[in-house]
Amino acid sequence: MATAQQDGGLASTAVDHGSVVAALRDVTVAFAETTVLHGVDLDLHRGQVHAIVGQNGAGKSTLVKALIGVNRLRDGEILVDGRPRQWRGPQDARAAGLEIVFQDQPLAAHLTVQENMFLGREPIAAGVLLDRSRMRRTVVEVLEEIGAECGPDDLVDDLTPTQRVQISIAAALAASPKVLILDEPTAALGAKESEPVFALIKAATRRGVAVLYISHRLKEITTLADQVTVLRDGRRVLSSPAHELSTDAMITAMVGDRLETLFPERTAPLGEPLLTVDSLRSDPLVTDVSFTVRAGEVVGLAGLVGSGSGEIVGALFGDRPAAGDVRIDGRPALGGSPRAAVRHGFAMVPPERRTEAVFAGLSLRDNIAAASLEAHSRLGIMRPKAEVDTARSVVDRFQVVAHGLNQDFATLSGGNQQKAIVGRWMARGGRVYLVSEPTAGVDVGARIEIYRHLGGLAESGAAVLVSSTDFEELVGLCDRILVVRDGRIADDVAADEVDVEQLTALAAGPVPPSSGELTGDVDDRRSVTEPAQHRRSGSDGTRSTPVGARVRQVSVPAAMLVVLALLVIGAPNLLTGGSILDVLTQAATPALLAVALAVALGSGAFDLSIGATAQLTANLSAVAVVAGVPPAVAVVLGVLVGALVGLINGTVAGVLRVPSFVATLGMLFLLVGITLAVNGGLTVPIPRSSGFLLLGQGWLAHSVPVIVLAAVAAVAVVTLIWRRAVLGLRLRAVGDDAAVAGLRGVPVRRTALAGLLISGALSGLAGVMIASYSSGSTANDNSLTLLVSALAAAFLGASMTRGLLFDPALAAVGALFVTAVGVGLIANGLPDQLLTGAQGLALLFAVLVAVLRRRRLGQVAIF
Repeated sequence: MATAQQDGGLASTAVDHGSVVAALRDVTVAFAETTVLHGVDLDLHRGQVHAIVGQNGAGKSTLVKALIGVNRLRDGEILVDGRPRQWRGPQDARAAGLEIVFQDQPLAAHLTVQENMFLGREPIAAGVLLDRSRMRRTVVEVLEEIGAECGPDDLVDDLTPTQRVQISIAAALAASPKVLILDEPTAALGAKESEPVFALIKAATRRGVAVLYISHRLKEITTLADQVTVLRDGRRVLSSPAHELSTDAMITAMVGDRLETLFPERTAPLGEPLLTVDSLRSDPLVTDVSFTVRAGEVVGLAGLVGSGSGEIVGALFGDRPAAGDVRIDGRPALGGSPRAAVRHGFAMVPPERRTEAVFAGLSLRDNIAAASLEAHSRLGIMRPKAEVDTARSVVDRFQVVAHGLNQDFATLSGGNQQKAIVGRWMARGGRVYLVSEPTAGVDVGARIEIYRHLGGLAESGAAVLVSSTDFEELVGLCDRILVVRDGRIADDVAADEVDVEQLTALAAGPVPPSSGELTGDVDDRRSVTEPAQHRRSGSDGTRSTPVGARVRQVSVPAAMLVVLALLVIGAPNLLTGGSILDVLTQAATPALLAVALAVALGSGAFDLSIGATAQLTANLSAVAVVAGVPPAVAVVLGVLVGALVGLINGTVAGVLRVPSFVATLGMLFLLVGITLAVNGGLTVPIPRSSGFLLLGQGWLAHSVPVIVLAAVAAVAVVTLIWRRAVLGLRLRAVGDDAAVAGLRGVPVRRTALAGLLISGALSGLAGVMIASYSSGSTANDNSLTLLVSALAAAFLGASMTRGLLFDPALAAVGALFVTAVGVGLIANGLPDQLLTGAQGLALLFAVLVAVLRRRRLGQVAIF
């Protein structure tokens, strides 16, 4: 394969299409005494798509993990370019040219597209800094080539599902891989939304990439794949060119029996209207929806992503604010909350199984009983026998494969989880079943079971409303299909009078004349399904931020300026040069502590020990100076002690897996005790003649306080690392989503430890500055006061960012604001004793902003 261009991108290459680039030979994988993969052979050819299909538990994931070095082989070998390879881990496989895109795209939601595409393999300039010009050049080229309607600086959290899949695949392709493994990339997409992904895959194969494709959507397999391998019970039972296989042949190979149809036949007559919806509205996607569902009827909601089809189900179940007239059996049923919806007769199977339906860590029995706790309890006390009886009934009825009722629900396969979730609501009972994406990510066997039970619900007289992006599913399962466009019901069609292509066209609606038609050529494609706010507006990939986002971003700084203006009105002398220098001087050490906390929080840790660390190093440096230690050595000693505290915090949290909140809370109390032992409960004054006091009380050219310059320099260095260095990007990635960062090759534990080490070192420096500024250390315990001030500043700084992310420079700005407010309140007559309360109000304000904007601050979730 010819060498791709240096800057990455999807460079055209001269390739030998059809030659074997990677292969598995007689591969066997076993866990303990259980063999899960039995002597499997597989060839991956350049420029071809090789699909693997099989039921959940057939061995697909085991095979893929063996190929990329996660699972060790008991027997057999892996070959790349004809040479046997032995992987020590996924990094070896990536280095050899194998890239994988998981079903849950490993993207950090609050990092930009550019940062995500290079996470884990960052180009470096000047030794440690990111080569941002190269990154941007490559990203713009790749985005243009794949036709993704987003820019390098867009946050992934703002992208559509299709764009996220595109970016995930493009990030893998930017490494110029030999083999690209795609694990159900379109599981959350509909037919129309999947077209750009298919075009991107075809573009990759034209460049000689061998694609290993996993999907439960058999129609995708027949249209996209060149070769199909079927696994059953860990064995390869069929491998054939895709054009020689029908859907029925694949199903037969997967389940071992001839199946005439995926969908159940229903013969019971339809009853009277059971669910009546009139003028349902739920901002911003549901604008005016009216329809009815009769008893015994299965009605589908078909719409593209962003059409409002899924939101209709959420509005009916009370999961989002809604208005309108909703009735079940003629009685009002729009209760405004899931609890009220269940009481009115709704039952709900949510679309996001992992985040909205699974209670990870709880057993299969507990998960099944979760929807009907009152039926399994008496006077608030659970009845284990009732739970067991219900769970066993669901397991038997839905053929859920599990080791036992006490098995951790999260360890079940996706198909078995989904069957249990459907069974959970059937066990509870309901008049109207709201089912969203019922078979996303599950195999054909599980689909058949779920379809059969949904049909059984209708046969029993219930009304079933199904929202799905799988239009083939809707056509086969439903009696009628409601087509949703722009938050309204655009069409109402009988399922037996429409096919998937016609339904897709109805869902897409008329194509604007200027948009052109979608084609298979990825270079000419411009999706008409993406929202306008994601369109780029410049050859360099930049685009203007939406007005709403700009308003939200400036609202907090504007509020802060208003507060400061009111304080100045009450005390005009605050604007004098002396007052401003006084504020800057007082803000120097709080700014360092705020930056320390922002680094810890931004990297996913909650460091409660920063105030106690500063207090300890203030005492240690004061004692050292009094004992005759040179001032420079005393400063270094304080920083090193702070770094040691951070190292211990990081080790306890990362290696011993103690939550950082708990680890640093314990450290806080430990340090308070150590500080008391150091100072003996007494103040430690530093002689006025000591050169150590120059750091906190000296002036440069009689105009600028040295302490201010030192703080600015420290904040600037940390900000440079945070925003421009490889370590900073990795810290932010770990803070945003440690699991994603790990999948992208970031050493999570080592990176998180580095964050707490930096936090500790900054806290140590802040303590040294406190001792120098105050001419010694105090016997009072101010650790909590210092912590509250830093929390307020760090959260205020985060509230000023576009994605509510912690940032060192903005944390320092927050500290400057908190200090200025304190000085201003005193100037306006507020007693010193109330300053901590004012800081608490600032913290409450910042957290309230996060709550109102319904966002999360890194891994620190705000509820």
